[in-house]
Amino acid sequence: MMAAPEYKQGPDAKLKGWHVLLIMLGFFGVMFAVNGVFLYSAITSFPGEDVEKSYLQGLNYNDTLEQRREQAALGWTLRAGLVEGASRLRIEASDQDGEPLSTLTVTATLRRQATTAEDITLSLDPVLRGAYEVDLPPLSKGMWEVDIEARSAHGDDVFNAVKSVSVP
Repeated sequence: MMAAPEYKQGPDAKLKGWHVLLIMLGFFGVMFAVNGVFLYSAITSFPGEDVEKSYLQGLNYNDTLEQRREQAALGWTLRAGLVEGASRLRIEASDQDGEPLSTLTVTATLRRQATTAEDITLSLDPVLRGAYEVDLPPLSKGMWEVDIEARSAHGDDVFNAVKSVSVP
């Protein structure tokens, strides 16, 4: 059986107060540095509030409900999709009887659900009776949200819809 080696310290090898101070400063220095990296990463990857003035929107939520009731009374239907290999966005609009709505001004905002960095706002042109299209810039793959606003020719009636499309 082997004996454990003897550990010998020199006469001056004692843990002193400044050693403990350096150990504590090193420990907390590493902790602050790691937390700083995590904090920077969190702030730059998702800045927080995705909707502008969300507090005011919450206060005015009754107005939003009234707009939704007015929109439901219109009875319009909007369908959105990508055509021609995801190079064009098409929106089709119809009234409560299924008749195409061809005198609308249609705008759409394409956005990612987690960030506003890639938001694109587009104005669509009428191409067929009740159909509106626009050429798209190159989009990264994945799910995109399409916020649509359709206004009647005289601007009295406004219809908003949110659709999801998948870019292959």
